[in-house]
Amino acid sequence: MISLQFLPRVLFLLILSLSVTGLVAQTTITGKIADTDGKAVSGATVTVKGQKAGVAADTEGAFSISVPPGTKFLVISSVGYAEQEVDIAGKSVVSVVLTPESKTYSDVVVVGYGTVRRRDATAAIASIGSKDFSSGIIVNPMQQIQGKIAGLSITQAGGDPNSNPIIRLRGQTSLSGGQTPLIVLDGIPLDDPNQISSIPPGDITSYDILKDVSATAIYGSRGANGVIIINTKKGTAGRTRVEYNGFAAMDRLAKGFDLANADEWRQANQLAGVDPATIASYDKGANTDWADAITRTAFTHSHNVAVSGGTGGFNYRASVSYMDQEGIVINTGKEQFAVRFNAQQKAMKNKLDLQVSVFNNHNNRNYADYAIFAYINTTPPVYPVYNPDGSYYAYNGFEQQNPVARQELQTNKAVDDLTQILGRADYEIIRGLKLGVLGSISRYNIQTQNFTPTLPGVGNITTGSQANSNLNSKKGDVHLNYNKDFGRHNIAATAVYEYNEFNNQRFNAGGQDFLVPDLGVDYLQGGNPALNTIGSYRDQFKIISFLGRVAYNYDQRYYATVSLRRDGSSKFGENNRWGTFPAVSAAWRISGESFMQGIYWLSDLKLSAGYGVVGNQDAISPYNTLLTLGGSTRYLDLGNPSYLFPQSYTPNQNANPDLKWEERHGTNIGLSFGLFDNRFTGNINWYNDKTKNLLFNYQVPIPPFFYNTILANVGELTNKGVEIQLNADVTRGKKFQWNIGGQITFSKTRITSLSGSFAGLDIKTDDVRMGQATGRGYANNYITFLKVGYAPYVFYLPEFAGVSKEIDPTTQSNQQYYDENGELTYSVTAARKKYIDPSQNFNYGINSTMAYGKWGFNFFLRGVSGQKVFNNYQNITSNLSRLPGNNITKQGLTNGIRGSQTASDYWLEDAGFMRLDNATLSYTFGEVGAFESLRLYLTGTNLFVITNYTGQDPEIANGNSVQSYIDANVSGLGFYPRSRTLTLGINLSLK
Repeated sequence: MISLQFLPRVLFLLILSLSVTGLVAQTTITGKIADTDGKAVSGATVTVKGQKAGVAADTEGAFSISVPPGTKFLVISSVGYAEQEVDIAGKSVVSVVLTPESKTYSDVVVVGYGTVRRRDATAAIASIGSKDFSSGIIVNPMQQIQGKIAGLSITQAGGDPNSNPIIRLRGQTSLSGGQTPLIVLDGIPLDDPNQISSIPPGDITSYDILKDVSATAIYGSRGANGVIIINTKKGTAGRTRVEYNGFAAMDRLAKGFDLANADEWRQANQLAGVDPATIASYDKGANTDWADAITRTAFTHSHNVAVSGGTGGFNYRASVSYMDQEGIVINTGKEQFAVRFNAQQKAMKNKLDLQVSVFNNHNNRNYADYAIFAYINTTPPVYPVYNPDGSYYAYNGFEQQNPVARQELQTNKAVDDLTQILGRADYEIIRGLKLGVLGSISRYNIQTQNFTPTLPGVGNITTGSQANSNLNSKKGDVHLNYNKDFGRHNIAATAVYEYNEFNNQRFNAGGQDFLVPDLGVDYLQGGNPALNTIGSYRDQFKIISFLGRVAYNYDQRYYATVSLRRDGSSKFGENNRWGTFPAVSAAWRISGESFMQGIYWLSDLKLSAGYGVVGNQDAISPYNTLLTLGGSTRYLDLGNPSYLFPQSYTPNQNANPDLKWEERHGTNIGLSFGLFDNRFTGNINWYNDKTKNLLFNYQVPIPPFFYNTILANVGELTNKGVEIQLNADVTRGKKFQWNIGGQITFSKTRITSLSGSFAGLDIKTDDVRMGQATGRGYANNYITFLKVGYAPYVFYLPEFAGVSKEIDPTTQSNQQYYDENGELTYSVTAARKKYIDPSQNFNYGINSTMAYGKWGFNFFLRGVSGQKVFNNYQNITSNLSRLPGNNITKQGLTNGIRGSQTASDYWLEDAGFMRLDNATLSYTFGEVGAFESLRLYLTGTNLFVITNYTGQDPEIANGNSVQSYIDANVSGLGFYPRSRTLTLGINLSLK
């Protein structure tokens, strides 16, 4: 027995022996960690696989760790990089290269409330990264991907720097609801899709586009028109990086308005038989090109500076952007200033992930008065712009004013600010199970100012107004994500509770007949008190949602995804407030089967199919279910017996408590493939969508209703199409690389029903009058309709009937079209009218990228086939009868058209086109002096357009309104001309 006095010595020897044993048994592994550029990743965490404790790499990326005997793997992780397992069996020194963690273009796509590897996606999802963005004068992020994604149509009609692109994904989905896809910025949906213009393009790294209903159903009521997910750039741990991207650009008018000059104007008056004395009374001896007078060579410059970095479990990125864009129309343009900061911190042994993002954008805008585009057509070229003393030449007639004076003397501007704050926290409860919360605040303020002084020769009274609008929201969710591998099985599950609150508010005030016009909008009370106006508005609504999704795959061959979302919107009545939106999709990777292994040239082949339901509430304002009243200046006054009841208030909206969600039911079948080591890749998708319970305003009788229209769920429409996206590496040489890619989309939208019942009233109709041709003599001349069996806004026009008598070809060209009086001859009877579908047959885009050494060249073509536009511009301006006092197009000098304006299919033109959208030549210097990388590029934009359309530009805002296919450039419906641009840009990063 050991004496107690020797016990301490025994314990000391035992502990010492165990320690020595441990030291002898353990092995020390050393190594260095770098990124794909060969730069050290400091602060990276190194652990033994299966253990929590570890060490951190030093500033040079070096580490040293002791591992137990038999250890086979180390786990290396760092914020911003993909986690990597390193085999250390039989090694004492290792070298590790970490690749950036990407939720974007390379291998992972964002699918809403989570991510999925691209090859494992079961729905129709397209992605595009920064290397494939369009270059040049990119002032709206959507221009980066215009024409490059099958099924996604982005139309920037005209060249107005303050206009917003028209975005459509897989055609038209509603008759009166919003058509624009939901835009999600770093996980937070934008309250208004037009806010995309406030996002600096230089901050964006990739887009993920959810196209089919099975993919968008996870967003429920907000995903009815598809979803575009925008991912901005993030920082990575390591040394501080400084990047600069900037360009300077010059814009010129791409195409004039084809108007007659002074001599041609005089000839046209003589041809029209105008009395010489009348011609002389208009002739002021000038030769003014009014299109040239209101346009200019415009300059744009843009700058983006970003600083990023981090250490250990922390990374950040901060950026500042500035852009000043002059419009090619005088006194128009946009100035933009934006700041963005985002950061990520990992804590509690990387179990806790904290993220924060702050963004603010400020825009100063000068708008165009679109009336000036009418005036350049109605003003003779023999009028001068200025008097000899430099003052504006003054004149005023029917639809006539000096457009230069009007545009330069008016105040027509706005200031808008968008602020977004995001916070997110995710905690890993157990391996594979994470619980998180997300919250965001969005504030969007718009202040507009408009002041019109007394214009030269017009004699108008002065008018001024200001308005202030606020679109604010609060959003938040609690989410639970689970991802677990069980051998060849993988299960990923997501559950979310989401809350959205929207508050919109507007205030406006106006005055007229100001005593001191020089004070402008800053002294509205200086106007005539009897003419002052004031107004205000506010609405509020909420959306509360519950959603769940489960994705399963076996052996990366068989995939299935099921989701269910339940949305409640306060816009609807109590009985129809909640909507349920399910979705299911599946995929089979055929190339993973054993029977495919012998086909060496097949790299990948996957078949997928999906079905889902989404809702649409955009057509409904927060109070559309209620009977509302509107009034004039009368108000309740209990002290005045005549005003005890607001008798001037009358109903301006019928109640319809039965309003319910529009529902879009969609089916998609897709095939994706890769051939010859993925040198040739592509995907083909076929879709068939049906929108039920269409929301539309219908005419109703008074009584029993209080107002003559009512919003109701009546009718259905279908959308069917095929999308093909292809990409080929023509050559992958070390010196020369050439890639060609493209897409083509075929789509058809048809109205299948405009009938239904509500509130005891049956609506049975097969057509609804919509758009009118505009201009003098066109009252109630409807030419577009909603017609069952046809595309929305189908034309219904008299056929051109041909000639009734030959005409002398020396005075009238195209004589086969006119009668003896130079009048177009038509049959306007119903028997000679026909429906004509204006929508496109298909659209396409073709991209070619070549690199030789440090040189690069790429170009992008896009186009549309089959669309038709009613050329109202030529219809009105090429008519000799509109002289004197008006100008005429050069076509009007020879076509011999006289008499009243007549809407017929003669003016319905093929507006298909192919546009060389941009071409870029670049040179990359690589590492030069203080620069880690340096790239210069020269880009031409809108270099040419091939089209049969005789109007100013064939690219119109199709599908945007009932005027979509009517090119109306007069009577106040002008067209801001498109420009041709040359851009010089630079991309650099400092060492």
